[in-house]
Amino acid sequence: MRILSRVVFALAALLSFTGNVLSFSIGSWKDSDLPADAGFSGGFAAGWEHMLNQPTYFTFLANFLVGLTSLLLALRPERTSDLFHALRIAAVVCIVITGVVFNVLLRDAPPATAVESVNDTIQHVITPILTPVVWLVFDPRGGVTWRRIGLATIIPLGWLAFTMARGPLLDWYPYSIMDVPRMGYGGVAVYLGAILAFFFVLAALMWVIERLLLRWHGRLQDRLPVRIDSIPGRD
Repeated sequence: MRILSRVVFALAALLSFTGNVLSFSIGSWKDSDLPADAGFSGGFAAGWEHMLNQPTYFTFLANFLVGLTSLLLALRPERTSDLFHALRIAAVVCIVITGVVFNVLLRDAPPATAVESVNDTIQHVITPILTPVVWLVFDPRGGVTWRRIGLATIIPLGWLAFTMARGPLLDWYPYSIMDVPRMGYGGVAVYLGAILAFFFVLAALMWVIERLLLRWHGRLQDRLPVRIDSIPGRD
């Protein structure tokens, strides 16, 4: 089981990083898109300018967190630090938010090229579905605590503060739901507040699921004549 989990984590990391590499590639030859009816007019030209801006998208950040934490688990599954588990919680929750918000609120025209279509499918469909499944089946249990959930929220809050402070300076926002010139801070706050609430709901759900799994595992151990974790070579 341990070998299988490490292989799965490695493949999950490869998939996430592939999506981000494709984002860099697309930025090298394509200008940034301006949403329809946007209240801002800034943007980034194809080449280094747009490539270097890729990490400022929430989609890129979420996929990077999934790739990083999956790679670390592939290298050494037994991790106990608060920092790692906070990053893992943020990765799982942020990638689910990426999939839900993009497909429900932001999706408009289909990708124009095959590369963009592959990138879109990886970052907005496959990884958001695969990551929580991998966490549920293969992640070591006991990593989700309220303290770590609190630490995990620093990441989206930090991204949000950076993005909103940067927006007026560049007259550019990464998503239409953050279009302050068109909707005002009050209008934007409605969307962002709902997404932050969704973050806490998902993190709380992870906590509940972990408690149930740990309780189920403990009952299973008590019923077995020989403890599972005492069987030689079970991995």
